[in-house]
Amino acid sequence: MNQLIIKLITILIFVFSHKYYVSSTLIDYSDKSGTYQVSLKIFHDDLEKDLGFEMNELDYDDYEKTNSFIKEYLFNNFKIYSNESELKVDFLGFERKNDLVIYYMEIFNAENVKSLIVENKILFQSFRNQKNIILYRFNNYKKSFIHTSQNFQSSISVP
Repeated sequence: MNQLIIKLITILIFVFSHKYYVSSTLIDYSDKSGTYQVSLKIFHDDLEKDLGFEMNELDYDDYEKTNSFIKEYLFNNFKIYSNESELKVDFLGFERKNDLVIYYMEIFNAENVKSLIVENKILFQSFRNQKNIILYRFNNYKKSFIHTSQNFQSSISVP
């Protein structure tokens, strides 16, 4: 009976001490502008760690400098391809809301895109259990994916 209690306590400690690492990305097609509007949500402390900073070391009040760090990071870790060529992503900027950093991007001239490959490697360098949720919307068509460090690309056929 004592071994059962010890195993149960060990399992409970493991389950409740484990932090869940997740980001979410919304890729939304706009008929009005013919663009993909992308918003990416990341917990600020996880982002800071992956950027090489200590917690709360990144100065969000220095918008230009912080935006430059995040933009370079996303340029290297978040890509969208069509017909095997990388699409140009305009990195618009970020806002911090409570524990989240929300980064906004846009892809122009997307009217004739028939397929996409989304590659999201965000936070995989620091967190092996990281999950990146991707939600794709094109009018009434919706598709979602979960990226892991072993599976960080998704293919989408545009309706």
